[in-house]
Amino acid sequence: MTETALQQASAATDTPRAYAALETHFTELAHLTRILGLLSWDRAVMMPKTGAQARGAQMAALTKIRHRKLTDPALGTLLDDATAEEDRLTDWQRGNLREIRRLYTRSTAVPDDLAEALTKTANACETVWETAKPDSDFAAVAPLLSELLNLTRQSAAAIAETCGMAEPYDAMLDTYDKGARYQDIAPLFSALEDWLPDAVNTAIAQQQESLPLGDPPPVEQQMALGQLLLDKMGYHGRFDTSSHPFSNGRGGDVRITTRFTGGPFTLECVLTVLHEAGHGLYDMQLPEEHNTQPVGGVFDLSMAVHESQAMVWERQIGQSLNFWKFLAAPARKIFGIDAQNPAFTPENLYRQVNTVEKSFIRVEADEMTYPLHILLRTGLEKAMIDGDLSVKDLPAAWNDGMKDKFGIVPPDDRRGCLQDVHWYGGDFGYFPSYLLGAMNAAQIFQAMRRALPEVDTLIENGEFVPLREWLRDNIHARGCLEMPREVIRHATGDYLQLDNFKTHLSKRYLDA
Repeated sequence: MTETALQQASAATDTPRAYAALETHFTELAHLTRILGLLSWDRAVMMPKTGAQARGAQMAALTKIRHRKLTDPALGTLLDDATAEEDRLTDWQRGNLREIRRLYTRSTAVPDDLAEALTKTANACETVWETAKPDSDFAAVAPLLSELLNLTRQSAAAIAETCGMAEPYDAMLDTYDKGARYQDIAPLFSALEDWLPDAVNTAIAQQQESLPLGDPPPVEQQMALGQLLLDKMGYHGRFDTSSHPFSNGRGGDVRITTRFTGGPFTLECVLTVLHEAGHGLYDMQLPEEHNTQPVGGVFDLSMAVHESQAMVWERQIGQSLNFWKFLAAPARKIFGIDAQNPAFTPENLYRQVNTVEKSFIRVEADEMTYPLHILLRTGLEKAMIDGDLSVKDLPAAWNDGMKDKFGIVPPDDRRGCLQDVHWYGGDFGYFPSYLLGAMNAAQIFQAMRRALPEVDTLIENGEFVPLREWLRDNIHARGCLEMPREVIRHATGDYLQLDNFKTHLSKRYLDA
C-alpha cells in the first residue's frame, strides 16, 4: 500500500493512519465479499442450471482476487504499525483490529492456488450433489467429495499450524464459531449424548397424539402466511424459495429463502420462515456504522451466535403455545379452514410442532431429536478431517451412526449422507454451530424473559417488535465487538451452560 494511500485513508480524521489504511482496504474486501454472496444467492434461487460451470468460474476468480487482497504482504506491515497505534483507537477500532488480524493470519496460511481450487471444487461438487441427492446416487458425487475433502484437509492443516491450534478440526470449527475448540465443545456434546437418548424415549412415551392437518395448502397460501409473520417481525428483505433454505446479505439488502415439501402438512412452512427470518433480522440489525468492516460482521460472524438468533424465533418462540394462540386464527383464515376444525386449534397446532419422533431428515427433525443428528454429523466430519474416515466409507458409517443413536437405518442415501448440502459445498466444521446455537438460544430466551416479564403476552398478541429490539440491543448491535462467548455472556450474564438447554427441553417435553 502506497504512502499516498496511507495519507488519503487518514486525511481529515484523527484516526491513526495505519489503522485508517486497514479500514480502506477492508471496505474494498467487504464489497467483494457481498458480490460473492449475491452470486451464491442467485445460483441457488434464480440461475438456470446450465449456468453452473460459468458461475463456478466467476466465483473462483473473485475468490482468488479476494484472497490475494486478504493476503497482501503490505497488510502485515500495516497490522504491525496499527498495533503500535492501538492505545489511540476506540473500543470498536480495537475490536476491528483484532478481527483483521485473525482474518489475515488465517488467510495467509492458505496459498492462493489452494483457496481457488477449494472454491472451484466446492461449486462443482455442490452442483453434482443437487442432482445426485434426489437420485440417491452417492457414487456420482463421491469423487468430487473426495477431492474436496482432500483440499479441505490441506487447508485445515495449514491454518491449524499457522494459528497454533491443537488439531486441524479446530481450524474448521474456528471458521464458523470464532475461538471454538473441539476440546471445549466435546464435553458438552458428550454430556448431552449421555442424557438425550433416554430423554427422547420418555418424551415419545408420554406425549399426547396430535390430530393430522391434512394435505398441504397451496404454496401461495403458505407463502402468504410466511409473509404475514415476516411483517410482524419487521423483516423487510426478499423472500424466495430454494432447495435448501438459507439467508444472505445484510443491512438494507437481506434475502431469505424457504422450501416446501410434499406429503402431510407439518407446519414446516411456519418454522422455516421463522428460522431464516431470525438469521435475516440479525443481518439487518448489525451496526450500520461498521457495515464494511470485520467488526461489523461483514466477513464471519459466529454461526453459533447467528444460529441462536434463528433458534430463538423458531424453537423458543415459534414452538410455544403462546405463539399458536396468536397464529391459529390467521392460519385458518389464509388457508380457508373452518374455525371449528379441531385440527387447527392452538393446542393441536402446538402438539403438532412439538411431536417427538425418531426420523431420518435433520431439517425436519423435532427439537428433542435434532441434537442427535448434529452429534452424528460432528463425529463423522471430525473423523473425515482427521483422516480416520474415507469418503467411500461415509454411507456405511452414516447408517451405523443412525442405528446407534436412533435405532433406525435410512433406506437410501438421499435420506442418509446425501441429505445435507454442507460437506458438498465445502462447509466442514459447520454442523456443531447448529447445536451450540440451540443451546445458546435457550439461554438467551431465559435472559429475555427476565428482561421482559410480559414476553408470553407479547407473543400471544403477535407483538414481536419488543422481542426483536431486545435482540438488537443485546446481541445484533454488538456485531463482532467481542468474541462469541463474550457476546453470549453480555446478553445472558454467563457463558454457555448445558443445564439451560436441558431445563428448556425438560419443561417442554418431560414435565408435562
